[in-house]
Amino acid sequence: MPFGLQPQDLLIILIVALLIFGPSRLPELGRSVGSMMREFRTATKEATQSFSEEVKPAEVKSQEVKPAEVKSQEPPSVACKNCGKPVPAGAKFCTECGAAQ
Repeated sequence: MPFGLQPQDLLIILIVALLIFGPSRLPELGRSVGSMMREFRTATKEATQSFSEEVKPAEVKSQEVKPAEVKSQEPPSVACKNCGKPVPAGAKFCTECGAAQ
């Protein structure tokens, strides 16, 4: 149940509202509460979407890597003495064949 209310709690609230507002105004009150809830959901959904749209481009920009940046970040490599594959400079063993360098 919403807000942790039990059915008997809802019944008591309905009886109190009936006594306070009278039977003629209850449908009007129910419609206004329903429209208020609908507007609240719509506003929340729009706010969530706009926030997601604002955050998404920032995430994409931070994840983009330019080819020039990748080359500058890679350590220099030398060819393996055994298989000829590139091995990071200073490595003691080839990552492909395992030969000592």
